[in-house]
Amino acid sequence: MPRRSWNIHLEEMMEEGVRFGHDTRKWNPIMLPYSSAKRKGIHIINLTTTARFLSEACDLVFDAARKGKQFLIVGTKNKAADSVSRAAIRARCHYVNK
Repeated sequence: MPRRSWNIHLEEMMEEGVRFGHDTRKWNPIMLPYSSAKRKGIHIINLTTTARFLSEACDLVFDAARKGKQFLIVGTKNKAADSVSRAAIRARCHYVNK
């Protein structure tokens, strides 16, 4: 699979709050490699690892879309509902937002 260049910037991820993970009381030990620290009762996510895996996920989705695969976009949080429906309609995908 060829590597593509995606516009994933750590600064933008920081501004959007991607670094904040789960409460330290509600976490799964499997997530340890992706956590970089604990601060004020919240795990801080390692953005370098996140950016690398996000890039790989973008490659997989791009290749699947090129092959004509169908997608289901799911985002049930209230803040995400409108964005999910707009993105899915634009991409002609199925979606669940409630």
